[in-house]
Amino acid sequence: MAGMAEEQQDVGLNLAPEARGTMAERRGLGPRPTEVSTPVATPARAGKPLISRRVFVLGGFWTALGLALLGIFGPQLDFLYPRRVRGFGGPVPVPKSAIPEPGGEPVRIFEGRFWLVHLQPGVTPNGEETQGGVLALWWKCPHLGCTVPWRPDFVFMGRKGWFRCPCHGSTYTKEGGVLVFGPAPRSMDTFPIEVKEDGSIVVLTGPNNARMGGKDNPARAVRLPGFQYG
Repeated sequence: MAGMAEEQQDVGLNLAPEARGTMAERRGLGPRPTEVSTPVATPARAGKPLISRRVFVLGGFWTALGLALLGIFGPQLDFLYPRRVRGFGGPVPVPKSAIPEPGGEPVRIFEGRFWLVHLQPGVTPNGEETQGGVLALWWKCPHLGCTVPWRPDFVFMGRKGWFRCPCHGSTYTKEGGVLVFGPAPRSMDTFPIEVKEDGSIVVLTGPNNARMGGKDNPARAVRLPGFQYG
């Protein structure tokens, strides 16, 4: 029956022999295979996690501990943090009215822990040359750190008026704090001075700003406007 139907269809359509059959048959491909020879793809194995569970747990622990410590000690640290250094250790302004005249008596600046001296130009009694000007002498003795007072009545080497340490007798000149006697290893240390337009000065104090004293102390003097030198 099927042969008869196919024959009747061929007769009805009047097809050439090469046009008969399916497209696959005409191209010689034959029937499709019932199984696929390509191996079945398998999902890739999961890689190693970037952070292990142990690291994750420890990280969380230390983070929580750090936050707890910050919450406990944070206010205290914030309170102790220096907002602005004032007095010794920072810049100390000195108004023009507090600056002694050239050759005058040294002035004690408590806030900055230094003596302010004003030198006349020329050669000091101790033999050092200076252009004249102001010097800020740190009153800390370079020997053991005692506070060095100004002794206007102390006579030594035929002159009156010296800086003299009460601890071990180190003696320094009025004209620059140059060491002339005693166990101190050097002259009195000095602080840098900035001159303002209004005639006042700012002294940069503190150990970080101090310059080691030496026989050239008088040469470090800073001349100020508005004063007569010589």
